[in-house]
Order: sequence, then C-alpha cells, then structure tokens
Amino acid sequence: MLTLGFDTATELGTIGLVDGEEVRGEYTFRAKESQSEKLLNSIDLLLNELEIDISEVEKIAVSQGPGSFTGLRIGISTAKGLAHGLEVPLAGVPLTTCYYSRVDNYKGPVCTLIKDRRDLVYVAAFDEQGHKAIGETSISIDNLGKKLKSELEDTGTPVFVLGDALPEHRDLLTKTEGLILAEGEVNYPSGSQVAYLGGNAKENEGELASIEPLYAQRPIAEINWTG
Repeated sequence: MLTLGFDTATELGTIGLVDGEEVRGEYTFRAKESQSEKLLNSIDLLLNELEIDISEVEKIAVSQGPGSFTGLRIGISTAKGLAHGLEVPLAGVPLTTCYYSRVDNYKGPVCTLIKDRRDLVYVAAFDEQGHKAIGETSISIDNLGKKLKSELEDTGTPVFVLGDALPEHRDLLTKTEGLILAEGEVNYPSGSQVAYLGGNAKENEGELASIEPLYAQRPIAEINWTG
C-alpha cells in the first residue's frame, strides 16, 4: 500500500512515502514558521522527485503529537483534507510511538522526550515488553529522573532516552544515573516511519473525523483565558 505520512509536531517537518515496508522517499524541512505552505510544497516536491502523482497514494498517515499546538492542527487538518479529497483511509500515529518503534529492539525501557514550548518536556515511556508505562504528559526536565524511577519497574536495565528534546538537555541528563542517551538522527521525527506505522494501522469507522491532536496539556491561550 502506497502510504504518505508526515509530522509537523516539532520544529522539523518531515514527509515520507512508503510502499508496504519499502521506503520510497523522505523529505525534511524546518517548520518553525509558515508550516502550512511548507508542508504542501514539500509534499509536491517529494512526489515530483519520485515521479508519483498524488492520485496514486492509497493512504494518508499523520502524527498526532504531542508537540506544537499550531503545527499539529496544520498537519492533521491537511491530512484530513488530502484523505477526503483522495477518498483514501487516514490513520493517526502518536509521535511517541513513532520514536519508540525506531528503537523497539532495545531490551529494556524506553523514554521519549519531545520539546514543549516552555521549560517543560513532553514525556512518554515504554516498558521492556513495549507497553506504554507512562502516558503522554508534560513535566519539568528536572523531575524526569524521579518520574521514571517511580513509574517504571526497576529491571536493572538502563532506560534508553531519545527525542528532539534530548540534545538541548543532554548535559543535565548525563548527570542522571540509569539512562542511556541516544545520539544522531534517531532523535528526530521520521515521515517514513509515520507512513509505515500508519500504513499498518487498522482504521476505525469514522476515523477521518475522529483524529485529533494528542495534547499532553492545555494550549497556552486556553490556560491564559481560563486561568
């Protein structure tokens, strides 16, 4: 199945196209501003480079976050529009699951860290069986070690940590015992991984309308309005 997947939850936008387990192509762009325009242009660029018409796409997959509220809304609304226009299925993929799936061969607990807009990080953790032991939440990076120790069973195996918030906080986290810190491209989203996971996901009836951003906390505007 030819699946187009993308993520706009972080400062790096990423688009991927897969055919079953074969990666046909991937494109990454900096998406801090003008995400909507860059996303559509990047989709066109990738498909043109691969000489594939958008009408050939059989499924759309999109990251549900957590991450940038604006970025998530742009990504999900674009995904719904494409799926509706092409009359193809749509699947939502939590960004934390996307990160975990890239290192799921690690024989121990895994913690995903995603940048928040304030002095916090979005966190989710998976145990050694791949079950989500800590659901998506936003906490202070200073409290990360304490939360992992209190909510993950101590198996004697270090917690593997990855995600786009890791490079910024690496110096602090190196002082925390029991962690292995990922390096390189695995710390950043992958459009092809979103496409792969979405391509293998089973759709529920009404999925097109029901997919919403996975928020780990209320948007700042809502907090400021309601107190």
